[in-house]
Amino acid sequence: MLPEPQVCERARISRDPRFDGRFFVGVITTGIYCRPVCPARLPDRENVRFYPSAAAAQDAGFRPCRRCLPENAARLPEWCIGSRSVLRGLRLIDSGLLDRAQTTQLAHRLGVSQRHMNRLFRAELGATPKSLAQTRRRQLAKRLIDDSDAPLAQIALQAGYGSIRRFNDDMLKVYGRSPRALRAARRGRAPSEAGSLRFRLPFRLPYNAEWVFSFLRRRALPGLEEVDASGYRRRFVDRRGGYHWINVTAEENALVLSVPEDPNIDLADVIARVRRVFDLDADSSVVDDHLSRDPRLAEVVRSSPGLRVPGAWDGFETAVRAVLGQQVSVDRATSLSRRLMETYGDGGFPSAAALSGAVPAEIGMPGRRGQAISSLAALVAGGDLTLDDGADALALSARLCDIPGIGPWTAAYIGMRIAKDPDAFPHSDWVVLKVLGTTPGQARRISAAWQPWRSYAVMYLWKRSELLRAAA
Repeated sequence: MLPEPQVCERARISRDPRFDGRFFVGVITTGIYCRPVCPARLPDRENVRFYPSAAAAQDAGFRPCRRCLPENAARLPEWCIGSRSVLRGLRLIDSGLLDRAQTTQLAHRLGVSQRHMNRLFRAELGATPKSLAQTRRRQLAKRLIDDSDAPLAQIALQAGYGSIRRFNDDMLKVYGRSPRALRAARRGRAPSEAGSLRFRLPFRLPYNAEWVFSFLRRRALPGLEEVDASGYRRRFVDRRGGYHWINVTAEENALVLSVPEDPNIDLADVIARVRRVFDLDADSSVVDDHLSRDPRLAEVVRSSPGLRVPGAWDGFETAVRAVLGQQVSVDRATSLSRRLMETYGDGGFPSAAALSGAVPAEIGMPGRRGQAISSLAALVAGGDLTLDDGADALALSARLCDIPGIGPWTAAYIGMRIAKDPDAFPHSDWVVLKVLGTTPGQARRISAAWQPWRSYAVMYLWKRSELLRAAA
């Protein structure tokens, strides 16, 4: 995953923002590690070492730079990670899995031994899952110290530390200062408004925020989501069952997430969900360069660069809505989803347990699709099916297609939005076939040229359909 040393050196000297988050620079004369865009005076080449992750730099004994703030670096593009197991594991770590479970459980989710898992992670990221989880926890704590006025004891809890003592000791060990001293030294950064926590989530340009907000707005469920041209609000449940709303707005090169200041909110999980919904860990420059080589996509890629594949806030909710959307329009599917929520939900989208024994035909669903929803819910409620972006995309697709009433289109759609498979391709999608003017079999053959970014190609085909309708 680490770029060649000569590439890292050129990026460091030029402070190339394209490499922010791709690697970190350890300076042996100071014991500090930095982002490649750090504005500090450049050390000599013989005094620097390159690391594929912040965790690897910390494991080597380096402390984070107080000037460039590595915790604010852009995220590593997912295409840089060659192992699907590592990618899935990293997503689960980001969601806070290792704050509440052992690494053995992570290995079980990935279907490998713990020893092999550690070997894979070291090869890709230079650190073990445990080290990566510890670094994620420290970085979240540091951002809360810097950008909020939340009590330090509350920060220790929300960042995933089991005790205030562990929190204090870890901050002192890694940053060389206690949490209290770190807060006193914050350099003019305006804290969040009272009662809320504010996080800036950078993304790599180009990023077509208008497309993502439009996509979400058309599918928003009243009472659960509110979306306009530049803002997204979502209701969610905290650890104790309380309801809250998050707010996401777009800036020039980042999203701004506002979360209520409440110790019962799992911040790691909320941030991971927002990153998933807005597909922040993609690198559109690479995707667009590849897709624009095909004449069928070149024009729409040039006119609307940076399209992302919106992910799922909740995997089960999105999977059910995908089944509801089979062979009907987006508006009709959203209407059915709203009726399902009103009939079986308890103030929110119905749980898997609530739908496993339901009769969705009561809301006007054909029997086969209604049975598919009940079967899907029973599998999820029983723990036999996991619907999140840590799932293996191919295995999930095969499992879904075994459920009567769920076909290849639904499985591919779920692969795009839930498993975050960049190469999922619903070859029988009506809009895809209409734009290409072809058959499902021919669409599959055409799409071979778009691998491994066929999910993004679908977004461009859908966008092209919108442009054609607007021009008609």
